[in-house]
Order: sequence, then structure tokens, then C-alpha cells
Amino acid sequence: MEAEETLAPCRRRVVAGIDEAGRGPIVGPMVMAAVVLPVDALRGLRLEGVRDSKQLSARARRELLEKIHRVAPLVVVAVHPPGLIDRVNLNLLEYETAAFLASRIVVHCSDVAAIYADAVGPPERYAAVLRKAAPGVRVVAAPKADAKYTAVAAASIVAKVVRDAFIEEYRGRYGLRGSGYPTDPETLEWIREAYQRSPEAPPPIVRRSWGTLKRVAPRWYREKKTNKAGRGGAAARTLLDYLGGKSG
Repeated sequence: MEAEETLAPCRRRVVAGIDEAGRGPIVGPMVMAAVVLPVDALRGLRLEGVRDSKQLSARARRELLEKIHRVAPLVVVAVHPPGLIDRVNLNLLEYETAAFLASRIVVHCSDVAAIYADAVGPPERYAAVLRKAAPGVRVVAAPKADAKYTAVAAASIVAKVVRDAFIEEYRGRYGLRGSGYPTDPETLEWIREAYQRSPEAPPPIVRRSWGTLKRVAPRWYREKKTNKAGRGGAAARTLLDYLGGKSG
């Protein structure tokens, strides 16, 4: 994981939003973002057009990103490359990243009214992870939170713009076509062509544990090794294993 923070003084009462972009694609990173916003700035951002990033054009997202950065005392972005996604349980990766983001929020800001998050899996389980990382702070984890809460919408915009920048870079460096999703015919055709050129060595931007590869590029496919804890078995690998330098 790579993490980057943008900081400004955090002197007002704030709320925070957490969201991701790129959970499902077969190409590129998953990006998670936390955005902290002053409570008194929320209405203005809504009027500026901040909403679920999926409802916005790429140009609108970039323009809104600048407005978000102008008022946000804290923006934290975590980028998970395909190689990490292929080795770590994806739900655990999101939970632990969300916990890391929540911990940065409460370290930097003393008056946090609430943390809102777009729920992954059971909302209460996700909320419990965030409450542990941010004790005493009100936490709301809900499906489609990016359409309900301005702070989560802002986080969705940040995460999407960062992921889009990676995809644009891949177009020049690797000739990527399409959106990077396994349902995109252009992306699948690009994978087939790349596989024909190099059946043993896929570009590092491809997630090798995605089942789609069994059909379109079978030698690239690698089963994800995340055994659940149990009799004679090892516990599932988590993000903290890799951040801590554990091997296995």
C-alpha cells in the first residue's frame, strides 16, 4: 500500500467520508480515500455539484477535486497495486485500510462529528472496524453512502480521480484499452492480445487472481492463497502482514 496525505489546519467541527474506487476491475489498483470536511462547508460543496462520482464526467470530477482540496483540512489516499490485491483477502484489505484512514482522521482532527463510509459487506461489521480505530466518534457505514452523504461523495471523487490517472498512464505505457473492468470488451481484447505476445509474463497492472483470466489468459491466472484460520491451516493473509514485512 502507498498512502499520501494532504494536510491543512483542522480547527473547525468536521465530518469525514471514506470510499473506494476500483474494487472490481481486472486491471489497475484499488484506491481508497478519506476526506475530512468542515460541517459548515457541506452545503456549499453540494451546491457546487459534489455527489457520487459515478454520476459525474471525468472533467467534472477533476474540477470538483480542486474545490474539495480547497476546503478539506485532511485528504488521505491509499493505493493498493494489483500484486497486493492478488495476495490479500479483499474484504480484509478494505477493512484494514478503512481503519488506517479513520486513525489518521482522529489523529489530525480533534472535533470529528461523524465518520461516514460506503459499506463493504455487512454494514455493522464495517462500522465496528471504524469505531475501534476512532473510539468515541459516531460512525455510519451504509450501502450507497456516496449517494447519501456529501463527505463520502467527496471521497469517491478523490479515489476515482486518482485511479483514473493510473489508467491513463497505463494507456501510454502498456497500450491498455477500455476501462479495465472484466466486463469491458475492449479491455478483454487487450488482455487477449497481450497474452498472445507474452503468455508467461503478464503486465504488472493485471490482477492475476481474477477468474476471468481462466477463460481469456489461462497461464496468467494465479489462485489467491488466503486460507481461513482453522485446523492445520494458516490464517488469511491481511494487509498488516505485508506492512509488517511478514513472509510466507
